[in-house]
This record gives sequence, structure tokens and C-alpha cells, in this order.
Amino acid sequence: MIQLAANDSSALRSLLKKINPPVDYLKLPLHADVETTLPLARQLRPVLLHSSLRAGIQDLPDSASFERLIQLSNTPFISLHLDVQPEDLERLTPGSALERIASTVETLREYTKLPVLLENIAHYEWSERPAFVSDPQWITAALEMSETHLLFDLAHARVSAYHRHEVEMEYIDALPLERVWEIHLSAPRLETDGLRDRHLPLQSRDYELLERVLTRAPSTKFLTLEYGGIPDVGLTRHGTQIRIPRNDSGALLEQIAHLDAIKKRINGHLRQATRLPQGWHIDERRRVLPEEELSVSSIQAMGY
Repeated sequence: MIQLAANDSSALRSLLKKINPPVDYLKLPLHADVETTLPLARQLRPVLLHSSLRAGIQDLPDSASFERLIQLSNTPFISLHLDVQPEDLERLTPGSALERIASTVETLREYTKLPVLLENIAHYEWSERPAFVSDPQWITAALEMSETHLLFDLAHARVSAYHRHEVEMEYIDALPLERVWEIHLSAPRLETDGLRDRHLPLQSRDYELLERVLTRAPSTKFLTLEYGGIPDVGLTRHGTQIRIPRNDSGALLEQIAHLDAIKKRINGHLRQATRLPQGWHIDERRRVLPEEELSVSSIQAMGY
């Protein structure tokens, strides 16, 4: 059975308290104040703990830290980015990187006693990151060698295909989708630097690709919306700060409703896809709309 998770954020917590949208889990990153935020999040929903540590890291944090966080969160699994350390780029070959990743995963399993997922990362042409970490064959080898499952990030795959100059769906199809346990969902954005991972609201193309991926990923356990809970600013390739709106409550509700409909259809449920505030409905394109069109400002004024 697929479950629906979403980034922990003040907007989502407010919605959960007021109208209880159909989110099964809150996704929390391993950041400095995670021990403070974990108990608050668990009052509302179970938690998925997500680590942005690189799987190619040489030394993991101490086991006591992991054990405490696992106990506090009760997360069903732990994840790492399928990446290598920047300082190791000159020394690591594709083969030696695989060996280090397998060792890291084994250590993490010993620490946590949990399944480990590895997440595909976004490749950029200008990045110092080696191109092999986004190669589907290397990703498959990393999962097989470490005996792990794939945390498939759709936006990362789209960005990688763009900067590798490969056909988007052909690149995605080449990934080991049969190993997918979790899917991260957000929309990238085409900028002057090319396609960028910006955690924007899902668009029709993202839903289309998700539907295609799900036909090849029968072991999927979680759809995780990565919209919200991220600052509304970002950096260009050259370090210039730009505004990136990604915390709108209306957009958050719309995406939750759409993903809940997909989840329930896949899980075999025929009932209406989501619970909505009185006076709201879902139109034929699965958009969440009030009976009378509401502006973003009026939605925010309602406290959503």
C-alpha cells in the first residue's frame, strides 16, 4: 500500500490542525534542530527521517546520534544521497566509489537496524560532481552492491537528463525503477542556466511522468511531496540570490489532493480522493478550487 508524505512545514502543520488533509507522514530532514522539531511533528503524523548525507561519505556521525534519532522518529527507513564527497573527487573512481558506498550503507544498517534507501541526485553540466554518479548503470550497480532500495527523485532525474543531453523518459526508464521504495516529487524550473531543481509546485508534465514511473515501480511505498518548508530564495549558478515562491498553502493543498487521488487509485480505493474544507471541490483536472475562485492573498487571509 502506498502512503503519502510531505515536507514538514509551518503551512502544512497549520493545514493538518485546521482541515486535516490526507497526508500520512511528515518528512523531516536531519538538520541541527531535528531533535526539537521531531516531537512536534510526531504529534501530528508519523515521521519519515531523511538524511542529505552523501553515501560516499568516509566517516558517518557517531552511532549514538543515529540511534537516538531513530528512536525519537520511529522512521521506517533511513536514506542517503547517492553521491560522493567533493574532496574525494580526484581520488575516487566509479569502482572505488561503489566500494565506499557499500561500506557506508553497511555501517548505517548496523547503526540503525533499518533498511537504507539511496537517492539519485541532480547532475549539472557545470558541477564538479563526476558525471558517473548520475549514470543509470552506475546507480544500478550501487544499489545492487549495497543491497539497497532506490529513493527516486523525479526532479533530480529530469534535471540530470537535461544536463546529460538525454531524452527525459529514456533516461528515467534506464534507472532501476523496480527497486523504488519512495518517490520524491516537486517540479524543476527552466532558467538561463538550464533546468534547475527548485522544489516548485508539480505541473502536468510531472504528474504524467509519475504515472509512467509507477507502472514500472511496483514496490513503491511512499509518494513524498517536497514542496514547502524550504526558504523562498535560491541561488543562481553564479551565486546571485533569486526569489523562488514555494510555500503557498493553496498550491500545497492542490498537490496533496492530486497525489492523494493517485495514491487511492493505485491502492484500489474508489472513494473521493481527499477531504476538503466545506465549499471546496476537485475539478476535472484534479485541481482543488473553492466554489468561488479565491486569490492567493484571500487563501492566506483565511489562515490556510
